[in-house]
Amino acid sequence: MAKLDGASGNFIGRIGNMVYYLLNGKIVGRTIGKVESYSDKQLEIQMRTAVISPFLKTLNDFIRIGFKNTPKEDPNWNFYNIAMSLNNPQAIKGTYPDLEINYEKIILSEGAIPSPKNPHVLLNGNILEFTWDPDVDAKGADNRDQVMLLAWFPETEKTVFLTSGARRTDGKERLKLPSFKDDTIIETYISFTADDRTDVSTSVYTGQLIWKKAHA
Repeated sequence: MAKLDGASGNFIGRIGNMVYYLLNGKIVGRTIGKVESYSDKQLEIQMRTAVISPFLKTLNDFIRIGFKNTPKEDPNWNFYNIAMSLNNPQAIKGTYPDLEINYEKIILSEGAIPSPKNPHVLLNGNILEFTWDPDVDAKGADNRDQVMLLAWFPETEKTVFLTSGARRTDGKERLKLPSFKDDTIIETYISFTADDRTDVSTSVYTGQLIWKKAHA
């Protein structure tokens, strides 16, 4: 049974196959009961979410910093919602149902600090060696900015990252990887965070590397 919510005229309760309720001060509605079928567009949206979610969920501690200070369109948003909004669908490529992540377009942090300039990464054994130009004269740059590094292994859906690495002025930092038994694809990213954690740079994709068992 539905009821009116005060003088606003908003219904709270069930009307047909819809139920309306108060959430964070707003009246929201959802369908109830079994959905017999979905449109192709609905299935595509569901699949896009299924493609990107396993990736983002393993990066909570990284993107929590990366999007901590990102302006929010809605006061109820959190860092994960922002990450999902920025990367879905723009970081997904292909035509439904053949969808996959476009790692070059992934954004893992967003802010006003200048991003790492001319970043590069090399694989030396089980160590990723990142380098960048300090670019300390760039507007908004600070000598105390710290580098953030991330390596993602899509075949196992695992990640290794560093959120408070070397200073901007150092121009280099290393990220130790776990031991691998087989050839392994590695997707890599770099960003900066302010020393006081009040801002970050927008992340930069530093490319894909492949760890080869024969070279171990």
